[in-house]
Parts: sequence; C-alpha cells; structure tokens
Amino acid sequence: MKRVLLFVGAVFLFVSVIGQNTAEIRRVLEITDSLYSLGKVDSALIVCRQAAPLVRQEENPGAIVSFYTSQGVYLRSSGMLPDAVKSYDTALEYVGRLDTTSEDDRQSAVVLYNNLSTLHMDMKSLDKSEEYALLAVSLADKCTDKTFRAQIYTVASSVFIIRKLYGQAKEYLAKAIELSHEEGQFDKELGALTYYMLVLQKTDSPQSEINRYAGKADSILPRVNSVMALINYYQILFVIRQDNKDYQAAIATADKLLSLDGITNYPFLLYDIYNNLHLAYKSIHDYEHAYAALSQAQQLNDSLFQKEKAKQLEELSVKYESKEKELEIQKLNEEKRWARQRLYVALGGSGVILVISGLFFAYFVQRQRLRSERQKREMETQRHEFEQLQRVTEQKLTRNYLGKLEHDHARLAKELHDGVCNDLFSMEVSVDSQQGVQTKDWIANLQRIRENIRLVSHELLPPVFQEATINEVISDYLESLSTQECPISFKTLPEDVEWAVLPDTMSLNIYRIIQEAVSNALKHACATRISVVMEWKLPNLEIRIVDNGKGSATHKPGIGIQTMKERVAALKGTFTIDSTMSGTTIIVLIPVF
Repeated sequence: MKRVLLFVGAVFLFVSVIGQNTAEIRRVLEITDSLYSLGKVDSALIVCRQAAPLVRQEENPGAIVSFYTSQGVYLRSSGMLPDAVKSYDTALEYVGRLDTTSEDDRQSAVVLYNNLSTLHMDMKSLDKSEEYALLAVSLADKCTDKTFRAQIYTVASSVFIIRKLYGQAKEYLAKAIELSHEEGQFDKELGALTYYMLVLQKTDSPQSEINRYAGKADSILPRVNSVMALINYYQILFVIRQDNKDYQAAIATADKLLSLDGITNYPFLLYDIYNNLHLAYKSIHDYEHAYAALSQAQQLNDSLFQKEKAKQLEELSVKYESKEKELEIQKLNEEKRWARQRLYVALGGSGVILVISGLFFAYFVQRQRLRSERQKREMETQRHEFEQLQRVTEQKLTRNYLGKLEHDHARLAKELHDGVCNDLFSMEVSVDSQQGVQTKDWIANLQRIRENIRLVSHELLPPVFQEATINEVISDYLESLSTQECPISFKTLPEDVEWAVLPDTMSLNIYRIIQEAVSNALKHACATRISVVMEWKLPNLEIRIVDNGKGSATHKPGIGIQTMKERVAALKGTFTIDSTMSGTTIIVLIPVF
C-alpha cells in the first residue's frame, strides 16, 4: 500500500509541474481507473482528492463531468453513497454545457447516466434507475466506439434485469457480447456473458443453454485481467449453481471466488459469499464446513458493524466541533459588532463635545472621570468577588476529593483487615489446633483467600479505563511524572492503532507494569531520561521501558520486579531486563491475538 501511495504522489507531482489543463485531468482519470480495476479503491480516492484543486480550475465541461462521475463510482464502491450522490450531482450541473456533436462529450454524458442508474439502483429508486439506464443506451447508440458501447450495454442490462425487462436485457447483452468479441475486449465480454447467463436463469432457459454460455466464459478466463469482472462472473455463477441445487459446483465456484487477488478489499462481498456458502455446505450435510463458513460470515458482519459505528461517531464528533467553531465565530462577530457600535457612539459624542462650549466641556470631562473611577471600583469589586468564589470552590473541591480519598483508603483497609487478615488468622488457629488436617483443606482455604484478594483488586481498577484507552491513560500518567530534570517520552507504533480492542484486564496489567518500571527508575535509579514505547508486532504487543539511571539499583531483586514478572506471566508473555551501570532496559512481549 505504501508503494502505491508513493507512486500516486510521484505521478501527481509530475502532473502539477507540467500545468493544469484537460489533458492532465484525463491522465489522472487513467491512473484512478487503473487502480480501481486492480481493486485498490482507496488509492483511487486518494488521487481524486489530490486532483480536486486542479479540477476546480478546469473550464472544459466534458473533463469535469468525467472526473466527478469517476469519483462517484469509487465512492459508491466503498459504500459511501451520500458522498457519491454529491459527486454525481456536481457532474449533472455541467451536463447541459456538453457539446452533443462531440464523441468525447457524448461518452461523458453516457457514463454519467449509466452510473446514476446504478446508484439509484443501490438506493432502491428503481424508477429513476430505469430512466437513467434508458437515457444511457439511447445516447450510446450514437457513439462510434464499439468497446465503449459494449460496456454501457452491459451495465444498463443489469438494471433491465432487476426491473424484469428481460427482453431488453437480452437484446443489449447480445450486442455487448458481439462488440466485445470483435474488439478483443475479454474483460467486457466476460461481463456481458455473465449477465446473459443470469437472464437465461431468470427466464427458466434450459440448463444446457446456460452451460453453453458458461463454457464460452470459461474459455476466455485466462485472458481476463479485471478483478471486478472475475468477481462478478463467479458470484453470479455461484448463485446459478446454488439455485439449481448443484451444491458441489457452487462450492467449487465459491472457492475460486475467494482465491481471487484483491477480494479482501470488498468486505461486504466476502460477507455475502460466506453467508451463502454455509447454506451450500449445509445442503450436502457437511456441517463442519458450514459452521466454519457461517462463523466467518459472522466475524465479517461484526467487523463491518464496528467500522460503521466508528464512522458514525467520527462524523458526530466532526459535526460537534464544527458547531462549536461556528458558535465561537458568531460570538467573535457579535463582539466586533458591539465594538463598532461603541466606536460610533464615542465618535458621535466627540463631535458633540467639539460643538459644545468650553464650559460644558469641563463638565463632561469631570463626569467622564467620575464614571471611569466608578467603573474601576465596580470591576475591582467584581474581581475580588470572583477570586473569593474561586478560592471557596477550590477549597470545596479539595475537601470533597480528600474525603473520597480517605473513604477509599478506609474501605480498602477494612476489606483487607476484615477479609484477608481474618482468613489468615483462621488458618493460623487451624494449624495450631488441627495438626492432622488433610492437604485439600489447606488448598480450599488458600483458594478462598485468593478470591477475596482478587475481588478487592478488581475494585481498584482505575475508573479512567471506562472512558479512555490504555494509550491515553499511560500518556496522561507519564506526562504528569515528566519533569525538566527527568523528561519521560512516550510513543505508540504504529500511530493509527485502535487500542480500544485490548481487554480491560490486559490494559490494567500493562498500566501497572509501566507504572512500576517508571517508578523504579525515578525512585531508585536516579534516571535523568526515560523512554516508554508500545509497539504492535503482531500477533504480539511489545513494551520497552529504557532509562539511563544506575542499573544496579533497579536490578536488585525486590517485590516491584517480581510483581512485574507475575503480571507478565499472567498475560502469558515474556519479561526480560538488561541492567548495567549506564542504564536499564525492560522488554515485555505480550501475545494479543
């Protein structure tokens, strides 16, 4: 992916240097179409966003229509239908300016109508979809490019199929197959054959005829380069085999579909494949594979739901921030308006003062002086009142905090005293009075004590984990400890990791490990520099704590290091420490997946 982005950046830099014109936009569209055909939809959208300033300066309506139409296709393929509608609407604004005698402009309009038909089909606006499909094929009949016409006929036929206009679908698909074959366009020929087979299935044509067209399609597969064409073919062939209850053939087709390069870029399609594949396995009583396919479908469904939820939360956050900025700007404008009004009043007053005689001038000067002194006294009084209120509030908050803290300390002491200590005392009495007690009695007592301690520990879970992720908690904690004498740096790699996936128990242990290691470096090693790094090295999470203090201090065996080792062991991880006089390095490796 990084290599693709570097390639895109280099191409766009070249385009920007040679000047902004229609040829550059055509070149950008060639790049995005190539990326899209390879299944790299995200990369195509990146190029479109970079090209947007160039398009806004363009005057050729045909180039503008082509750009926004292509961008709409990529957005629709990514499931971003509202953004796709905006892009298509922008293209429609320029359709009326196209030259209908120009082959390029005719093709731009046809492509837009064709994609609008597909978009409205996705949005369940079937009448609008049929309307745009008919506009597309009627205008395509006037185009001279055979390859282009074949492509339009195929896409429009998919709309006719959904609208159950099977006669029109067969008519235009037959044209598309013939034109594509003449031009040697095997990708488009496969697409037309695919939909033709679907029409045959919908019209209850003989199975022999369907197999004949499937044989034609299989014969050109080695010469097909389009990932989307192959996906579409295998998907429809899978449906046909499943409808005909040829489950073995359907499963074989699904395996071919899942083995295609780039198929992982279409999570919605993967979910549909696995969801139907488990039915095929179930029909042949292969319940093991049916369960595996259904589990995979459920995982994909959960992943898609989480992504959609995160996207909605992000959109709400952006809207909230935008609203706050709008209110702030409105407030600033209001302040400026009042400032201007005050200025006008002051200027008017100055004009009046210039007209009035010197006697009244002295009167107004005295009055203004008294007013300023009164306002100054009022402001001073308000300032004192505010400071007093602030002190009272801070004292109240401090008392509340200390009260809660003392309450927690008292509760913890009571839990440890009344629970754990009494249990330990009970065991002591048991030892003195029951020398013959069996080993299992000891084990039962120890298990009960350990459960009490565990419950108390769980209650001490920092409440911040309920509203923040582990990286945010650690960042705040280390920032509070960092000083000029001993700065503490914290870094997470890579930067875009979703830390919320870590369970609370794992997050708490990680927090305690880092807390103990940093505390050792500060209290015992006299460190002047500490570095903490959390890095995903899938399937593991690596934590590195490095300081430049006196290594012998932190290397002494003690409860701190022992506690860290026990926490790591509980997470089934590994703990290593390398301590010298020049510093200490602690590396913790925790399996996550």
